[in-house]
Amino acid sequence: MTEYEAATLAFREASLAAQHAGLWIAAAHVAVGLIQAGIVWFGIRAMQRAGERRATEQDQRHAEAMRALEALATERDQRHAEAMQTLDVQRQALETLIVRSAS
Repeated sequence: MTEYEAATLAFREASLAAQHAGLWIAAAHVAVGLIQAGIVWFGIRAMQRAGERRATEQDQRHAEAMRALEALATERDQRHAEAMQTLDVQRQALETLIVRSAS
């Protein structure tokens, strides 16, 4: 084998090695890209779950607030009815007083 043939063979081997290295580098880029996509997907999914959890908690707080308002409204209505009964008793007392005073 001549020196030229040896150099050509060495060049071919180096060229093949460079191609293989390029393939490995490309495969590494693909792997890193897939890992990055997985991390982004995981982050988006975590945000979705957190949003759903916050919505559920907000719905629960809203329901509790509405129950409290219902209780307050019921109490207000009861107090109103009691006040109306008291006013009715006072009205009747005044009517009786007026009737007795007029005669």
